[in-house]
Amino acid sequence: MTRRTRRARIRLATTGVLLLLTAARGTAQTPNAYFEFLMARRLEALGDQAGALAALERAAAADPASAEVRAEIAAFQLRRDRRGEAETAAREALELNDGNLEAHRVLGLLYAAQADTINANAAPEKFLAVARDAIQHLERVAKEPTAGIDVLFSLGRLYLRTGSARPAVDTFVRVVTQNPGSAQARLFLAQAYAAAEDLKSAIETLDVIVEDEPRVASTLAQYQEQAGLFKEAVDNYTRALAVEPTNRGLKVRRITALIAAREYARAATLAAEAQAQHADDPRFPRLGARALVENGDVARALAVLEPSARAFPKDAATQFALADLYNDAGRDADAERTLRQILEIEPGNAQVLNYLGYLLAERGRQLDEAVRLVERALDLDPGNPYYLDSLGWAHFRRGDLDAAEKYLAPAATQLPRNGEVQNHLGDLLARRGRWAEAVEAWTRVLESEAGDVDRAEVQKKIEGARSRLPR
Repeated sequence: MTRRTRRARIRLATTGVLLLLTAARGTAQTPNAYFEFLMARRLEALGDQAGALAALERAAAADPASAEVRAEIAAFQLRRDRRGEAETAAREALELNDGNLEAHRVLGLLYAAQADTINANAAPEKFLAVARDAIQHLERVAKEPTAGIDVLFSLGRLYLRTGSARPAVDTFVRVVTQNPGSAQARLFLAQAYAAAEDLKSAIETLDVIVEDEPRVASTLAQYQEQAGLFKEAVDNYTRALAVEPTNRGLKVRRITALIAAREYARAATLAAEAQAQHADDPRFPRLGARALVENGDVARALAVLEPSARAFPKDAATQFALADLYNDAGRDADAERTLRQILEIEPGNAQVLNYLGYLLAERGRQLDEAVRLVERALDLDPGNPYYLDSLGWAHFRRGDLDAAEKYLAPAATQLPRNGEVQNHLGDLLARRGRWAEAVEAWTRVLESEAGDVDRAEVQKKIEGARSRLPR
């Protein structure tokens, strides 16, 4: 090597050191501190954790005014999962410089992890206090365009858990922009959109990757169900089942979506197949019977559900479905018997108490018992508008019009689109001679989800009431 070459290399080396030292001024204020700082990085990369920490401590001693060195110690301790030491070092860094983003990042991630360990339902105040601290620190970092994915993910999840849907959307949009193919990022973004009541965007977020990432298919299908896109949901539940062919929950959801899509025959077929595969699961015969009833085949529905009710005598949902089916088939005595059997097993089942009370009220028999049954249901579920309607109707059938109005009026207010409830209120108002109000209630029946209400009969009642109005 020539003398000229050696001199050139010495000049280059010297220049490099000066450049490093100049750049180090934002990290450590003295050459010794920066040297130890670099040494710590090297030792950590080599797996010498103790040596790395010792180097960082020497850097801190060499430059006690450096917030950057203490923030680096905090980050180092966080990587080692030594959370107490990480928090202490990060707080020391912020005392020196409240704008140190690395210290804010460490504290934000620490508190986010702590929030994850708290049951928000069991300790809401504690959870919110920790979550707010985490958000406060992470937001400082997230303002920077170069904020890392770890910060954005943690911040977005905290926004979701604290009910801040729109900030969660904005945060996860940034994550997806940086990682458009990340299934996890898109799942969180879709969740944020759904929380913000933007199902269209939630669906679009997952739809673009579902062919390549079938693991998102079940979540996509649930959003499609919520949006009323039942056939699309069925397709995606089928896609999800191709990945998890034995998943019972997915089979249940697909059959439910088929019933909602009014594809009753296919729903019944798939329910029968699932029942054969999972004979210990009473959900499938219940769904199969429901599909058959919707398809107008009550006899086949009974043939499916009665053996299941015998096989699962203590399954209240199956027994309840059978009672409902008996009622649809006009077998009131069997319906009553089955409901009473359920109450022997579950005397505090409010739904069954209400159903039995309403069934007796509809018959016009055992009306005192009907009132007592529905009152018990309301004791268990106060203010339930369906139970209020049942109790009001039982009083109406008993001839106690004041008590009937006490319960039917609030039920109708809470369920303005329920045709059966509005029909009951109309009948009560007509009995009391309040014909104009009765017409209004019956008109709401025709404009609503009438259910089992005979629309032609309601129209006749409206015409009869109008003929009684003063001209």
